[in-house]
Amino acid sequence: MLNKFFAKPIEITINEQTLKFCSLADYEFSLAGRTSVPSKKITGMVKFSLDELKKEAKTIKEIEKRFVSILSKSIEDPDSINRALREMDPQIFSQDHGWRTIISSLHEGDEELNEFRRVALVKYMQYLSSRQEIIKYLYSEKKKHVKSSTSDKTEAGSELKDTLILENTVFEPLSGSGSSENMEKMPKGENVTIRMKDGKNIDVLLSKHQCKLVGTESDTKFIDDAGRSYQLKIGKNTIGRDSKSDIMMDPELRDISRIHLVIEMDDTNTLYMTDLSSHGTYLPAKYLESQTF
Repeated sequence: MLNKFFAKPIEITINEQTLKFCSLADYEFSLAGRTSVPSKKITGMVKFSLDELKKEAKTIKEIEKRFVSILSKSIEDPDSINRALREMDPQIFSQDHGWRTIISSLHEGDEELNEFRRVALVKYMQYLSSRQEIIKYLYSEKKKHVKSSTSDKTEAGSELKDTLILENTVFEPLSGSGSSENMEKMPKGENVTIRMKDGKNIDVLLSKHQCKLVGTESDTKFIDDAGRSYQLKIGKNTIGRDSKSDIMMDPELRDISRIHLVIEMDDTNTLYMTDLSSHGTYLPAKYLESQTF
């Protein structure tokens, strides 16, 4: 179980093994190795049919939606993450890497452990993203096999329908996005800090959609894929398809999440960006170097 006092080593028991952490950074580092998918899980997924892979992808997406809502609320109300995790059924968490035990252990302690809860939830979402990547690869390979082994028009039509459904669930941006810089995916749920200056322009990909951040002397503007300009306010700015978003993207863009990106801006024109999307947010690689949670 977790010790309540940060002045002492943090202790957590996983499968009868007690682990101690001296800081939040140590705790985050230990969980980073749990974001990959165990080989045993991959072996089982290889045996899945196209329909089973599609079902697995949809299940992960529904779980992610719940986690995104929790993380979004925790930005304004840090104490809410404690209440939200206590109300969740532990069975929705995988037993891989002891995740279910880790989350259950975090039920002990009060608000002072909220940053540990947030780190755990972010790292678990990254584990889910790893599973999505494997599902996407396996689906693509099985789809090729089906295409080469059948010429039946009915089955081919069914395959196309399944393909469209999966591609709306797991998506990677098209190459040649129009940006001259090497774009990399933001780590889901983790803060990326950028200090904006007058005249500074930064390309941003929401999934495959080209957007931009433009710095001025006193503020920062977000330019969406249609060229519309929005002035970011000090505090929390949400970007997505949801009608309640501060910056609402076209609701027809199904690869844009309802809450896709959160940008917190302070009075020094510094941006704290958090990706909460299913299909990713991409920035020039140089802005992701040496970033920590």
